[in-house]
Amino acid sequence: MSWERLRLFQRFASIVDGQEPHHVLLRVSGGATGLWPAEVMFDGEGQMFLHNGWRRFARSPAIDVGHFVVFKYDGHSDFRVKVFDKIMCRYHYHSDDDD
Repeated sequence: MSWERLRLFQRFASIVDGQEPHHVLLRVSGGATGLWPAEVMFDGEGQMFLHNGWRRFARSPAIDVGHFVVFKYDGHSDFRVKVFDKIMCRYHYHSDDDD
């Protein structure tokens, strides 16, 4: 895992083709406080990355190598994020009651 940038799945890049967001907000699902702005970077070969802001987000909820991160894109530049640890237990933040 790179702390500088995170490559998003090719399928996601193809879904947003032509409507690529350049700035997004990352938010932990369930109403936890905090929004993390991030930039989206494209490499010209169909690859899409979370870039500036990804490192700050990844360090904030203590994401580590081996953790499983699920992104849900709302279509309007917001990603809701769920984080699972190495044994697939979901991290819960503050008042996190989202399933």
